[in-house]
Amino acid sequence: MRFPSRLNPRAGQFARGFALVAFGVVVLAAGSCDDKHIGRPCQTGVPPADTGTSGGSFATITSPVLECPSRICLLPADMNNGGVNHDGATCTAPCSTDDDCSDAETGNASDPGDTRCKTGFLCAWPTTAGPFCCQKMCVCHDFVNIPMGGFQLPAACMAPSTCQNVH
Repeated sequence: MRFPSRLNPRAGQFARGFALVAFGVVVLAAGSCDDKHIGRPCQTGVPPADTGTSGGSFATITSPVLECPSRICLLPADMNNGGVNHDGATCTAPCSTDDDCSDAETGNASDPGDTRCKTGFLCAWPTTAGPFCCQKMCVCHDFVNIPMGGFQLPAACMAPSTCQNVH
């Protein structure tokens, strides 16, 4: 016994359309940026320095730190000439431009109990020593005075240099 098939003439169009949409979703998912959670609080595992003697002039970078997707935690030096380092350490990530830091987590400026970075993040060189010397990273703007003309490559990061990251 044979049954006549009643194929839907538009079934092929539907299958092609579905495949095209599925391909588009895969391409968009693969091309999207990962959330680096820049600005998320983290622990450097290093006891705080005596700010009375150091003046808060040393950045502390710790890696690996599991709470940060980049595995890098930064406690920046206080470069605001005596400002208070109230934000604490935050997750950071390598960057090339300020746009790389634009999706960072920031605190609520109107909430005095929220001690996270208030003014956003920018791309700068937080240190010219140690294993992360001369690497640009996202740094909380609360700690940084932007020099006239913007940030320039530190002299310690120009070749020849003792920094292992300068080629």
